Amino acid sequence: MLTNPDNTAIGASSFGSDPALVSKMVTAEDKAMLPTGVLPCAKHFPGHGDTAADSHTGKAVSTHTLDELEVCEYKPFRAAIAAGVPMVMVGHIKTPNAAADDLPASLSPFVIGKTLHDELGFDGVIISNSFSMGTVTQYFGPARAAVRFLAAGGGMVLMSESLSDAVSGGTLSSDRIDESCLRILKAKQAVGLLG
Repeated sequence: MLTNPDNTAIGASSFGSDPALVSKMVTAEDKAMLPTGVLPCAKHFPGHGDTAADSHTGKAVSTHTLDELEVCEYKPFRAAIAAGVPMVMVGHIKTPNAAADDLPASLSPFVIGKTLHDELGFDGVIISNSFSMGTVTQYFGPARAAVRFLAAGGGMVLMSESLSDAVSGGTLSSDRIDESCLRILKAKQAVGLLG
């Protein structure tokens, strides 16, 4: 959803700036894609439309409070979840007035676990954005960021280095990886992508 007129990163990739209209569009898109075997993905949680910076190159920050996110950015995500969206991409967006951990959402247990899983009730695949983007690399290398994403409750890592060292070294459990794999397989099975 595009709510900041200074935002040059989202632009035409958003359905608009009205939460009710965007929610209707997201619902219609999910309902059209799922029966065809396409797995739609709602993005960029918790909402990239309020930011002014592009997370590919620098810090993307939303100054909204939890209450402001709830009445605006969360509405389309709630609609997508209710429509059965199988995947949600968590953005590299800092939300200092909502999450007190000073981390991009993609690395935040508060945003991924407490908010997206617990509060919004999303039980599908949580996918990351690329961990080679500037908002993340100023804090961690791609492999370390991917480990933090998975530890926070994420499920599918986009464009990262191998995670086998984190599993063999005990930083991530094989059960945590298995949980993510199971969610991915369930999403594929639901639309007939598994034999």
